[in-house]
Amino acid sequence: MSARVLLGLLASTVLAAAPLEAGAGVVPDPEARLKLAVLPCTNIETTFKKFHPLLTYLKSATGLTVTLAVPADLAEFETATANGQLDFALQDPHSYRELSRLFDDASLLQTRALDATTRQSAVVVVRRDSGVSDLAQLRGSTVMFGPRSSSPKWIAARLLFESRGISVDRDLKGANGGCCEDIAFAVSVSSVDAGVICDHFLGQHSARQKDLGVDPGTLKVIARTPAFPTRIFAARKGVSAAVITAVQRALLQLDPAHPGHAGILASAEIRGFLRVTRAAYLERLKQP
Repeated sequence: MSARVLLGLLASTVLAAAPLEAGAGVVPDPEARLKLAVLPCTNIETTFKKFHPLLTYLKSATGLTVTLAVPADLAEFETATANGQLDFALQDPHSYRELSRLFDDASLLQTRALDATTRQSAVVVVRRDSGVSDLAQLRGSTVMFGPRSSSPKWIAARLLFESRGISVDRDLKGANGGCCEDIAFAVSVSSVDAGVICDHFLGQHSARQKDLGVDPGTLKVIARTPAFPTRIFAARKGVSAAVITAVQRALLQLDPAHPGHAGILASAEIRGFLRVTRAAYLERLKQP
């Protein structure tokens, strides 16, 4: 396992165990140490901050210790999952489609986006003072995309540019970045000419960007990608049914209207979870 994943695991904090509610069914082993992989973000510190409240909640709700892993890329994620080093994953639809054979079909939960839908997209941003207002003006420019495992920030973004007659490989100086924070910062300081970030990012993270010395008002959106299904939560085949049931129950109980849940969900940039079948989820992926 790479140092990146190990750092992610070490960053997770083990909290005091809390018992499952009475009548919850078979109680999973509280001594189990489980690992949740989050794709496609590659910034360990940022990802840990986003998901630490969710891991804390899972510990409290289930008594299980779940730590975080941030694989560097899809190949590392596949190897770690196949070798049993990862137990759960929160991943974009295209990586799930490629690796669905590794996951338990009965464990699937789809996330709800912050707008309560089950679709996600990305936007192309430039500096407001750049004079750029159309994708065609970016020919020959440096554009920072998300990781190659990102459905909205890489796959959907390529589709967007190609639909406008622009080849990412031939017409752009493309670069693959990490999380939205990194990409937005690179655009704001003119390290790149444009960037692809999640559609909710500028509105939700204005305070965070100002902390980094970036004024979201200096960036503007010039295009939006096609939409794909939101991320999917899945347990690796071989994880015990008792553990899957306990974690599923806890995630499904998260309610954005609940005062104790709202911050957990907002931090993870989701609005909740709902059950989904493999067939239904993959069918939705065919309809960008």
